Amino acid sequence: MIHEHEWQQWQQQSANHAATAAFLLLDVQTNLTMLETLQAALDKIRANPAAEPYSLSGNSYFIQLQPHRVLIEELYGDDYAEPVTLSLDDFGDALAYWHTQI
Repeated sequence: MIHEHEWQQWQQQSANHAATAAFLLLDVQTNLTMLETLQAALDKIRANPAAEPYSLSGNSYFIQLQPHRVLIEELYGDDYAEPVTLSLDDFGDALAYWHTQI
């Protein structure tokens, strides 16, 4: 679990972590239903890695929860940014932290 005083440091670990934080800020915002849907999809994939990937396209980011990682792709901006990936555990930690902020 990420604590509030650790969040900024967590975001700065890599471009992957920064993209996850930006996705939560720009696309999830305070939408508790979206957050719960993401958590349910994450739980399903963790329980059954053979499950179909879960995809979500927001205003700013496209994400796909896959069996061993989360793919995050920026949808805005002038520069093409390569998609990044994050572990399921790190994504789960970010969701849990964000839930405490809503």
